[in-house]
Amino acid sequence: MDDEMNPGPLPPGTPEIPESDVPGALERFLMGRDTGSVASAADARNQTRPETFVAGAAQEPCPEPGDWTLLLARTPQPEDIERASALLTHAAACPECSGRLRILSADVSPAESSILARLKSSSSPVQRNLAEELARTPRAAEPQRSLRYYYWTGAGMAASLLIALGLLSWWRLANNPEHLIAEAYTQARIFDLRMPEAAFAEVAPVRHVRGAGSPHEPASLVVALTHIEHQLQATPNDPHLQQLEARSEILEEKYDPAIDILERLVAKGPVTAGLLLDDASAYFERGIATDSESDRATALEYLRRADELAPGDPVVLFNEAVVMEERGQLMNAVETWNRYLRFEHDVRWQQEGRLRVQALEQKLNQMKKQPPPS
Repeated sequence: MDDEMNPGPLPPGTPEIPESDVPGALERFLMGRDTGSVASAADARNQTRPETFVAGAAQEPCPEPGDWTLLLARTPQPEDIERASALLTHAAACPECSGRLRILSADVSPAESSILARLKSSSSPVQRNLAEELARTPRAAEPQRSLRYYYWTGAGMAASLLIALGLLSWWRLANNPEHLIAEAYTQARIFDLRMPEAAFAEVAPVRHVRGAGSPHEPASLVVALTHIEHQLQATPNDPHLQQLEARSEILEEKYDPAIDILERLVAKGPVTAGLLLDDASAYFERGIATDSESDRATALEYLRRADELAPGDPVVLFNEAVVMEERGQLMNAVETWNRYLRFEHDVRWQQEGRLRVQALEQKLNQMKKQPPPS
């Protein structure tokens, strides 16, 4: 390449470049390129060296990308002046090399300029390799950096959105009246019957004073009542909210208003297993509190209807078995407890069901051993 770029004396008309004026010659070349004087320079060179260039294409090989670093150096070595003149002469006649030289000289970044400044004492092969890297790598990597930036920005926004949605879902669940009522039941289970969605809890020995709130009312029940009252102001005829209101009344042992609400909902329809379950709980607990045989019979009737509508509901089966047991229907209670154990998956609720079955079976065995009345 050195021999090719130094073919001998420069053609007539090619100006000598002083050692300190390589940048100025390059600038004048680029200005001439912009104003259209390249054509005249190319014509002059074709006239002086017809064997070297043919119109439209250079016969001699184009310099390597690294060779153009000679023109970018501020103070080239004296022995490189002649070669720099040859490079400028070639660029004047070769549009491709001229464009490459313009790109290298015009788009040099501060980082590239700093690197090129340190090439003064480097060897030619090192200059060539670094020039190729600077000319190609940054422009090819820029779109990749942009794509990575947008990718990670989008991923961050998506993650933030998912977190926000998760927090919103958690907040709604935590403040859902149905969930709060179930939580209040678990915090203070005041009767044997179960409520929907409530986790296992032992029956609390202390009961509320019927018709009045306890000074130790579960906080979740107070919050649930507040939410229900607020929502009922906006939608007073919402049947689900009315049912939840009645369920909270049962936990406060206010059975009469609870039964009034639930009976209106049953009469209006549609009748669901959950609605019958709540109504049966209100009747049964009122029957226990007032020793009303009629209320407890009504509770069992409603639970049997709920069992028909939802035969695999463990809460319905649990309450039905409890009421059957209280009503003295021991054989039916054992059969219902066994069905309940097939559908219940919570270990603690299963354990209570097994203990109740065992107690009933022992009671039945004792009854069989007793001699018949004379």
